Amino acid sequence: MSEDGYPVEDEEWAFGAGTGPEASTGSPWPSEGGASVDQVPESEVDDAPDPTATRTDDGALDEEEDEAPDPRIVISGIEDLFGRLGAVRTGNVRVRGANATGHGSVAINTLTVRAGADGSERVWCEELTTTQVREMGDGYTPAASDELLDQAVKRDPLVRLVGADGTGRYTTACLALARRYGPDRVAVLTAADLADLAGVDGLFTSGVGYVVPDPGSGVDGLVLDGLATRAANRRCTVVLLTAGGAGYGSPVSTVVHGPPAPVEVFAAQLRRHLRDDCLGGCRGQCQGDCVQSYLDECVAQPALKAYLAGTPRPWEVVQVVAAIAERTPSGSELAWALDQLLPQQVLRRAREILTPSADTHPDRADHLRAFRLSCAVLAGLTVTEIHDSACRLLRPYLDEPATNASTELRGPDLDALLGGVLAQAVVIERDDVASSRRRLRFRPAEEELRRNLLDVAWSEWAPERLLRWFGALARSADPAVRQAGAAAIGWAAGRDIGAALALVDDLARAPRAGVRQAAGIALVAMAMQRPLRYRVRTQLSRWANGRAYQRDTVARAYALGLARLWPDVALAQLRLAAQFRSQRWHNSVGRALVDIHESGQSALMLHELAQWATSGEPALCLHAARMLRLLAERWSPAPNGHWPELLHLLRTNAVSLADLAVLWRTALSLPATAYRSWRVVGYWINQADGRPEVAEACLELLRAIIVTPQLRRRLRHQVRHVWRPIMPRNRLLSAVAQLAVED
Repeated sequence: MSEDGYPVEDEEWAFGAGTGPEASTGSPWPSEGGASVDQVPESEVDDAPDPTATRTDDGALDEEEDEAPDPRIVISGIEDLFGRLGAVRTGNVRVRGANATGHGSVAINTLTVRAGADGSERVWCEELTTTQVREMGDGYTPAASDELLDQAVKRDPLVRLVGADGTGRYTTACLALARRYGPDRVAVLTAADLADLAGVDGLFTSGVGYVVPDPGSGVDGLVLDGLATRAANRRCTVVLLTAGGAGYGSPVSTVVHGPPAPVEVFAAQLRRHLRDDCLGGCRGQCQGDCVQSYLDECVAQPALKAYLAGTPRPWEVVQVVAAIAERTPSGSELAWALDQLLPQQVLRRAREILTPSADTHPDRADHLRAFRLSCAVLAGLTVTEIHDSACRLLRPYLDEPATNASTELRGPDLDALLGGVLAQAVVIERDDVASSRRRLRFRPAEEELRRNLLDVAWSEWAPERLLRWFGALARSADPAVRQAGAAAIGWAAGRDIGAALALVDDLARAPRAGVRQAAGIALVAMAMQRPLRYRVRTQLSRWANGRAYQRDTVARAYALGLARLWPDVALAQLRLAAQFRSQRWHNSVGRALVDIHESGQSALMLHELAQWATSGEPALCLHAARMLRLLAERWSPAPNGHWPELLHLLRTNAVSLADLAVLWRTALSLPATAYRSWRVVGYWINQADGRPEVAEACLELLRAIIVTPQLRRRLRHQVRHVWRPIMPRNRLLSAVAQLAVED
């Protein structure tokens, strides 16, 4: 019993942060004994659940406390050259002149091949022509690191240029060496093993700059020292292209390649392609103004602007420019061409990310693919969670991955797992200054790449395996992982709605509340795809007449945002869920009703609740009373912050006075809700004192509520023994006391 002599309602149907008394504006309402409104006496009423009672399927759901996510939050090959070289057994060969082979081939430069009879010293040296180098410089967009590279090339015989493949690092290196030695003194060295370069006598020519492509793994500092010594002795420079990682244990001069902005590459390449063309509209002799106008038209296209705002590599931008310059479409034709061309570029990049070379990454290709796909599915989570989910994809029969969750991937490990292309599209952030945990997310402009990664995986891998993995994520112990897995299931429904719904149906039967929450999130993700909405409604209707777990899933799905799509259908199905005793231990129905209220359907929702209150079914009456009490604790936003939300809606004729009066009478009469409901009325009276408009509206509502002898008797008790001692100077209490007088 409470201190005022009346029973206290049970508190098992409570909301999390953002609702309830703590969500009210104004100062806390003090209790009769000096405690705050949140400190309810510990006694319980007779109709509170008996923890020793046997529960049937419609009785209750035994489980842990589950999370209540905000619905707004819930609502994106080249063959291996080295392998071919290993078969050469011709000794040292040097060819000048017409060295092309095969039908229709044309020789354009000098190629030197050095190979020992035992298979060692497998080195190719290609001397670039002046024409080739000048063509590289034609339309070249200077990189941010060019000045640093020029200084390193002049100072050191061996320079390491770090950058991802396709970012223009090769062209940058060639042009830097051309500026140092001249356009006719640049060569490219390719070796099956970098140690072969250090072991070949007479390989380097004095006054020549050499570019060496990425040597891969297995390079140590001794090899690099030997290579630097030979280059210094011959007064030449070697630029070693690498994708990043460690510095090979040698103090090699390192320059990080900073690729130019994609929009600058696009502009420079388009001007180069259209340099000698007149696109029309020029008066007299063409001065190139038409090309600039066409460039402005291109970069103003929303699709191209979004594409260039991402992280496309320079060679991808060059391909886009070449396709546009071939036909120079304009207006609607340009928009159509971009809509066809740009998604292909993003899809090609996604396919490259998910196709790591088995030769470059022996025994790790599957691991890399799994990790990179996990980045797409679980973007926004920590790197450790993403890595553990990748392990779950590789080992689908393990309930939980074997990785220790407390261990973090080191920098070089993460660089290798991401690869150069994906690393440019994501951002790694620390949770906070004190934490060592790092989160991975895609850049805002790269969400399209994230979706394409899923498309590639679905088309090239086994969809059944992916769905099983999504289901395993949705059953994870981590709420964030569950939500990501559920969203992935919703995405997969757009490819195979039948298989996705079968998986969600299995989740909806799970005893764990968090798994059923994931099923609701999956349905929301499906409903975001308009063609799937009918199937989602059909599934909800089937579950609403199903077992207790399925009915709870229906309520959760509506609470996550589906109620805003179909409020009338939601109210009908929520009534089916609420009439069973199982929902007494959960607030899924209540959260769904709050979402309908917040979507602007307060009148519809309150009218339905009034019908629940007069239905004669105890479970429905209890839900209606609890919902009224929760809504009564909400206050209007500024500038009407001194108005209770329900009272303000009544004042603006947004809700019915009759419906509100029915609900208030039920909440004030039921033992399970009476204690807190009377306290809310007292707080309203306290806040209305000195505000005539609020006081008048409050009295009008109380006049419609207090119409039974039981309520008049309780009101007299509240005024005399509870409110008057707390609010002795409240001028509204006298008018309220008159309502308790019998007519």
